[in-house]
Amino acid sequence: TQVSFNTQGINVAKDIKLPDFLTESEIKQVVRIYKQHKDDGAAAKICKEVIEPNLERINESLGQENDPSYLAYACEYVMMRTGQ
Repeated sequence: TQVSFNTQGINVAKDIKLPDFLTESEIKQVVRIYKQHKDDGAAAKICKEVIEPNLERINESLGQENDPSYLAYACEYVMMRTGQ
């Protein structure tokens, strides 16, 4: 599933996939967190446990500064869309 990002208020949409910025291990962690917390704050947990600790590498992968909460919500959205 692709997600269009509009980061930092810049009007440039960028279609990306989770493997564009998360490792296979991190994606598995996102899936696990989403399954356990989809009804009670999955995005916040994904942000704290996956995105924030890896934000520097993620920003380098995407070639721009990113809001960790926004990336976490995007991960949650992908999980909802894929029926995880």
